[in-house]
Amino acid sequence: MLRIYMGEGVGKTTAAAGLCMRAAAHTRRVRVLQMLKPEISPEFTLLVRQNSCVCVTAANPGIPFFHTLTEREKQARILETQCAAEQFFRARTDDFLLVADEMGGAMQNGMISADALCGWLSCLPDTVHVVLTGRYFPERILEKADCVSEMQCVRHPYDRGVQALEGLEF
Repeated sequence: MLRIYMGEGVGKTTAAAGLCMRAAAHTRRVRVLQMLKPEISPEFTLLVRQNSCVCVTAANPGIPFFHTLTEREKQARILETQCAAEQFFRARTDDFLLVADEMGGAMQNGMISADALCGWLSCLPDTVHVVLTGRYFPERILEKADCVSEMQCVRHPYDRGVQALEGLEF
């Protein structure tokens, strides 16, 4: 089953983490790949600390946001992300849930192609569930999804100049 959490609103990664928590509570194996983030999100760090069923990998650890990189650095990150994603989608027999966090952003930045993602998804056994997060996804990917939830930003403190708050937004 493929689920997509998308949109301009906040909460996509947190929703995915909640699903991971639910799966882990049932002692199901969960693997998470975080892309386009300089460090693993705190909600996933906590899950790993609390549960041996959860494994989280950062595709680009310690790397600043993609848009701040030079062209040469971007090319290196693209290759790094492609290799990490290809390895990530090789399902293990005990996998229950795979979460590719910020896959939409990776696709939007040309790091992962729709063809590659479709190929990886088609090789997964029916027993493996997948969650993709990101602001946007190509229609081709949305059509493959069993569940698409769109987070919509109605109002956000950032609009009033309030910066992201540690413990709430990161």
